[in-house]
Amino acid sequence: MKIPAICLTTSFPAMRLVLYLLPCVLLTACLTQPESCPDSPTDPAAETFDPSLGVNLANMTRTVIGDYTQDLVVGTGATLSALSVVEIHYSAWLVNGTLVDQFQNQSYQINLRTSSTIGLADGMLGMNVGGERLIVSPSELALGACGKGGIPGNSTIVYKVDLLAIDN
Repeated sequence: MKIPAICLTTSFPAMRLVLYLLPCVLLTACLTQPESCPDSPTDPAAETFDPSLGVNLANMTRTVIGDYTQDLVVGTGATLSALSVVEIHYSAWLVNGTLVDQFQNQSYQINLRTSSTIGLADGMLGMNVGGERLIVSPSELALGACGKGGIPGNSTIVYKVDLLAIDN
């Protein structure tokens, strides 16, 4: 079958133009400035917590980097002494008592070395397997200025964590 000459002269140059322009458009998209988020870190000591969360910072221990922790149940198993892969049950709330994340019905495995929430990892250090801990993470140690999913940026997060296993 012979291709008509009119097709070769009109469609191929147009196709070449599209193929040349497509990478340019994609590169331009990569070079644009990402949307910036206003950075206003929270200070848990200046916030009012919903009573249902049971947070009393005066009864909690502040870590070196700024999380607040309180053991609700001290476990009797191995101690989490370094960032590792762990299995947990957890719930996460905003300070107003809004539940924003939860994994309670089955264990959730998380690598604390690569976790995006530094506050959760920091707040779990020193926990024993079988323990339950309340962790209050200021926004800069939680999800930061931009937030994630339905969690607004610059939000203090309150975690309740059960340490089920340390997998190393």
